[in-house]
Amino acid sequence: MPIHVDRRFLVSFVLNHSKRDFGDRDRERLEILRPHLANLYRLGVAADRARAAPVLTDATARLAALPLTSREREVLDWVAAGKTNRDIATILDASPRTVEKHLERIYQKLGVETRTAAVMRALRPRSPSSSFALD
Repeated sequence: MPIHVDRRFLVSFVLNHSKRDFGDRDRERLEILRPHLANLYRLGVAADRARAAPVLTDATARLAALPLTSREREVLDWVAAGKTNRDIATILDASPRTVEKHLERIYQKLGVETRTAAVMRALRPRSPSSSFALD
């Protein structure tokens, strides 16, 4: 009983009776089940794709929109999680001084002076006209 066919593959159920062939009534029941099984298959595929896709929360979307490098975003994300420079350095396999330099650049790009201000700026909803450029 095929439930999904495309150019790449065929998904089907194979059913067997041990003592006799399927009758007309059996085939009618299977035809009633077919669209429901096909829908179940499609939902399973969609769920697998959704699990594999990255989850973008409002906070991660805001962080991604900042004028920062990917490494600076990563550092800021760990700062937002409450990690110290030493913790972040260990997590990222870098030196604490490298983390400090990343933070200096983040502060400059976001126009702030502290870790807390950087996180608040990053998580704050932006208006379309807002800018991070310094005057």
